[in-house]
Amino acid sequence: MNAGIPPLVQDSGVPFDLFIQALTEQLDKAQAAMALKARVGKLPLTFAVKEVSLDLRAFVQMVDDDLYVRPAGPGDSEASTIKLALTTITKPMIEENAIDFKPEDPRLSLREAFGDDKDSEELQRRLERIGVRNVQQLSELRRTAGADVIARLARLPVNRLQQALMTAAAPRVTRVEAPIDAARPDTRVHLTSPLLRAGMLPKVRAAGGMVPVVEAQDGSLVLAPLAGQLGCEAEIDFGDGELGRVLLEAGSVGSLAPRAGDA
Repeated sequence: MNAGIPPLVQDSGVPFDLFIQALTEQLDKAQAAMALKARVGKLPLTFAVKEVSLDLRAFVQMVDDDLYVRPAGPGDSEASTIKLALTTITKPMIEENAIDFKPEDPRLSLREAFGDDKDSEELQRRLERIGVRNVQQLSELRRTAGADVIARLARLPVNRLQQALMTAAAPRVTRVEAPIDAARPDTRVHLTSPLLRAGMLPKVRAAGGMVPVVEAQDGSLVLAPLAGQLGCEAEIDFGDGELGRVLLEAGSVGSLAPRAGDA
């Protein structure tokens, strides 16, 4: 083994994605240096790297579901050969093909949806492998593909997935606004749930009567309950047979009844 290779790299190697990132970072520096030379020197013609091809001799292994590569040293005849060909990509191409990162709802994370135990992080990693990185994406995939498809693709236990889906979609009261003045004498109750969609007005009942809905957006709902409905349990009909229940009081976390097909 080459003595110049750090001991940690000699033992396990480096994650394959970090290797690619380091390689492209070096190419970015080379490109920036060539651009600077052209601007300062006012060269009418210069050179650029169009493609890079590498044949890397290395050992490949899996460590905690991550792919690691360990460079081969002199005399390592059993190493594999990894062929890499890098080409250029423009900014519009990056924006078109890159992952659309969205901030996760701070009120509930994927890990919290699975419960705070030793398996939750691994279950979250399995969802990330199929592109699910937050609760909103999980709820959207459930609505379009169904829980059975998610469980099969992500190799998740169906019961744990169902539990996470129910927790993620349960209605929550984020805040209760007291009346401002005589012009608006009613109290406003703000609810959130990934099942709420703009243009789809859910039916809300509490204390034997309908609860007025004054605003409905993606993921949120504003109610104007009557005085006798405050603090009571409200039933929210999201449509498609899904029913949520939550107390109309600040900080309340409700529950969700499954659809007939998901029960």
